Amino acid sequence: MSDKLKVTFTTINVRNNGEWTGKGELYYEMLVDDHQVASRSLSNTLKAADGETIAINQSYPLTKQAGQTLTIEGSVSEKDNLDKDDFASFADAYTDVGNWGLGTHNRTIRDKNLDVKVNYKVERQ
Repeated sequence: MSDKLKVTFTTINVRNNGEWTGKGELYYEMLVDDHQVASRSLSNTLKAADGETIAINQSYPLTKQAGQTLTIEGSVSEKDNLDKDDFASFADAYTDVGNWGLGTHNRTIRDKNLDVKVNYKVERQ
């Protein structure tokens, strides 16, 4: 038996943008089963202040069979001209035994001065 699912990356909540003052220059990548669903490149960063919410609202439909694994991954980075870029990531895995992780998920990820929350949802279609 197969399940038709949809994973939607909804928002990134910026708690600390990685800069001491001003706006951070953020870039990110969100994946479902190694398929890129949403991204912002290093050459096209998004300026964001502490407390801002970045709207993503990008979805990926897929079909899973019993015994398979649904993998949801993401990373957020802050471009730094002086030092190594701040980089934070997460990876979640779900199976049919855990009902594919249906529902809303909030993943807090941090690196040095970067502190963000990536929000996504998994739903049946």
